Amino acid sequence: MIERKTGLAVPLSALRTEDSPVIGEFSSLIAFADFAKKAGLSIIQLLPLLDTGAQSSPYSSLSAFALHPIYIQLSDTIEFKNCIDRDAQFKKLYEEFLSHKNDVRFDYDFILNTKEFLLRKIWTATIFRGGKIITNAKSELYSFIERNIDWIPFYCVYKYLKQQYQQASWKSWKKEHKKISKDGILSIWNDESLQPSLLFYAWEQYIAFNQFKKASDYVKSLGITLKGDIPILLNEDSCDVWAFPEIFNQKMRAGSPPDGDNPSGQNWGFPCYDFANQEKDDFAWWRRRISLASQFFGACRLDHIPGFFRLWSIPDGESTAELGHTDPYSAISESQLVKAGFSKERIRWLSQPHLPTEDFIRLIGNPDSTREILGLLCDRIGREELWLFKSSVKSEADIRKINLDKYNIDESIQVEIFNRLCRWWRNRTLIEISKNKFIPLWKYGDTRAWNTLSGEEKSLLSKLFAENSKKQEKAWQKQAEKIFTALKDESDMVICGEDLGVFIPCMEKVLDKFNILGLKVFRWCKNWEKEDQPFQDVHTFRRLSVVTSSVHDSSTLREWYDKELKRILIDIPHSCSDFFIDDSRKSERNYFLIEKNSPNFSEKFDPKSAESHLSIFAESSGAWFIPPLQDWLYLDSKYYSQKAEDERINIPGTVSKFNWTWRMTPKVEELSSDKNLIEKIRKIAEKHDKLE
Repeated sequence: MIERKTGLAVPLSALRTEDSPVIGEFSSLIAFADFAKKAGLSIIQLLPLLDTGAQSSPYSSLSAFALHPIYIQLSDTIEFKNCIDRDAQFKKLYEEFLSHKNDVRFDYDFILNTKEFLLRKIWTATIFRGGKIITNAKSELYSFIERNIDWIPFYCVYKYLKQQYQQASWKSWKKEHKKISKDGILSIWNDESLQPSLLFYAWEQYIAFNQFKKASDYVKSLGITLKGDIPILLNEDSCDVWAFPEIFNQKMRAGSPPDGDNPSGQNWGFPCYDFANQEKDDFAWWRRRISLASQFFGACRLDHIPGFFRLWSIPDGESTAELGHTDPYSAISESQLVKAGFSKERIRWLSQPHLPTEDFIRLIGNPDSTREILGLLCDRIGREELWLFKSSVKSEADIRKINLDKYNIDESIQVEIFNRLCRWWRNRTLIEISKNKFIPLWKYGDTRAWNTLSGEEKSLLSKLFAENSKKQEKAWQKQAEKIFTALKDESDMVICGEDLGVFIPCMEKVLDKFNILGLKVFRWCKNWEKEDQPFQDVHTFRRLSVVTSSVHDSSTLREWYDKELKRILIDIPHSCSDFFIDDSRKSERNYFLIEKNSPNFSEKFDPKSAESHLSIFAESSGAWFIPPLQDWLYLDSKYYSQKAEDERINIPGTVSKFNWTWRMTPKVEELSSDKNLIEKIRKIAEKHDKLE
């Protein structure tokens, strides 16, 4: 039985302490754990801490193992004082670094580049001279390398080459470096002339691991569980995709299927895994990830846990996710379709787009030019005004390669020609996944071919699709159970899964089997199948759940209240336990929120609102209650930013310097001395932890 606990979630970078005033660092956790302990909190949940290079998103990792050097506390290195005392340039730049301590949000690029420069200064000035390490850390560094020999050499060579190529993706490197064997990488690692450069990256990791281990051990000594976050996917431009290509399926890109909010689905651009190949060594790469994480964490969050059941895999070259499919999948054979009454011509009609000449003549105008343009990519069916894409066309990218300049067509019309060709490319009822093997398009009901079928044909296909779906779900369950068995055997960490937004019938059963906690974000927990779509009763949440008020990709509790929730509060003349709403907003009916006449009700979000909401969330039946730090700080208005939206961590679907750079306004030490805030948090934490 997993013990009931209450905690908080915070990006490490957001912490502001006396010793780390510019960006949160590994050592910041020590002071922060003292505050958490005083407040009666027993979990500190962090975002991923892996090296992401120039990307500020913690979910865009360059390595599955290397910690991010940006979290190293420079002043906590033994050699720091010598550099400050003896190097005027070092001192000046460090003072410039400290001058950013009052920035509202931190400047990721500035901090990354400054720390990189200063760490290199420390390395060359006090560590590595005359081709050898001159400090007493030599034996410890080499011991660290030996303990991590299965990934450190590959990471160091990757980082070195990336710098040589001015941070360009490895896919644009010279052939001898782009396509290189593991032995080839190790030969570079063992090149004596490159030791000053290569060992720098190993030393960075040695410092990062030591600082983080010291901090995590302190957190653990206070009886607090440190919870990490392991991204399921890696950046295509990463050490692991480059050095361990057998782990990945680089012909496919991960994403999510079409839905109401995303009619074309989402193509995240990350390479998919080859789980079938990984199974051959019992998922050794994943087991190494878990083993390394367990050095620091007592619990971990597995990002996008449905991906361990099945990934939504999109062929490389597609801009949307519409032609994607689940992996693993179950295919329908041509013989099955023939047996069901579909001729080969009918199967071709279902699986290959048939482009009508007329659709493009209306756009281009000239019939001869139209046919010539279609002929660049398609073959005409006899003398019919229908066309099939050539077998050489493998993806949307191939379509967009053709040049239409010689046809003297207006640029806006050229754009529409390409868009129309791509729409037709995606317009098929069946995807031929391999020779004479088919799967249904996710949105097959919207396709031209489907809508020309008779009722009987639709019924026959629907039956085949349903039977195939059941086989597919069994394959998903089997895969997930194999992976989770390997991971659970590797560590005694409590595993939590981000299981939002995807319904897989077997998922909850499998998570229960392996004692994996799911995630419940209250605002998204509704009875969607009911007409009113009421909120779920927090007392009915799955016991194996992490319950929260907000996440890093959502608005905070304050912004949600002010922009969405308060609009439905109205006066009610009597007291009851219902959420008081206008009849026209019955879809928002909720059993728990605040009465208009309650002393805790407020038209505008305030500390009383925060306390009431957090207290009610704390009553949930979920084992762990982990709101973000921002939502806890709402218990005192002096910690409010002027605008609620400024307290967000990330706005999904956008790329900007705003994302991932939030910082807490007060210093941790100020929170530790705030008895009023501490008592409010402790009261809510006790309410949750003491429930049976």
